[in-house]
Amino acid sequence: MARLSKEQQQEVRHKIIMMALELFTDQGFANTTMKQIAKQAGIGDATIYKYFANKDKIVHAYYGLMAENTVQQFFEEDELDSYSLHEKLQLLIDIYLNNFLANREFVCDSLKMIMQSPSILFKDVSPVREEFIGLINDLLQQAEQNGEIAHSPFTEATAKLVNEYMLAVLLYWANDDSDEFSNTTQMVDMSLDLAIEVLKSGIVSKATDLIGFFLKAHLFKFMGSGFLNKLITSKSFGM
Repeated sequence: MARLSKEQQQEVRHKIIMMALELFTDQGFANTTMKQIAKQAGIGDATIYKYFANKDKIVHAYYGLMAENTVQQFFEEDELDSYSLHEKLQLLIDIYLNNFLANREFVCDSLKMIMQSPSILFKDVSPVREEFIGLINDLLQQAEQNGEIAHSPFTEATAKLVNEYMLAVLLYWANDDSDEFSNTTQMVDMSLDLAIEVLKSGIVSKATDLIGFFLKAHLFKFMGSGFLNKLITSKSFGM
């Protein structure tokens, strides 16, 4: 049997994910077996394990796939370079949520399962928790270079925070029962407005400068005077 090309392997992988999604939605995650998924995808019982070790990995791969689709669609937007940071982040969120809309029932159920998992902070759920860090970091750096937002020494950390915000938006949307998800729309509008204003203000850099000033101006002075040594000594002896 001829070995599959990378493109063919990707096609099989994609088919497994989508067939699993159908089964999870129809009969539930717990009631679906890897054997059933393999049959639905038209592959051998053993072959499926060459792609995914278990059902959890398929779920995580689904979120990774949605992220890939979101990034691809994001860069297909006409005149993207003319968009402000606010507009780019809004576009990213809109595409992201829209990609999940057709499978919202599964998304709601799987997110509950993922968030209840003790492994939520670890590497095996990184496709869900670290989807957009690289893209967001690039967007922030571009905005800094364009003078749209203030320069910050913590751009990478900010990107990680915005990525976590994306997950929070998804969780909020999954639990939003308002008409046409109007509550989610309002929440995103208000939170993005606030975030952009904070980034424009340079408050992070100002806070860093202030801390640096106190460290340089006062900490070394205290060290020279022996104040810190006295404080540490008194704490050590319970005085």
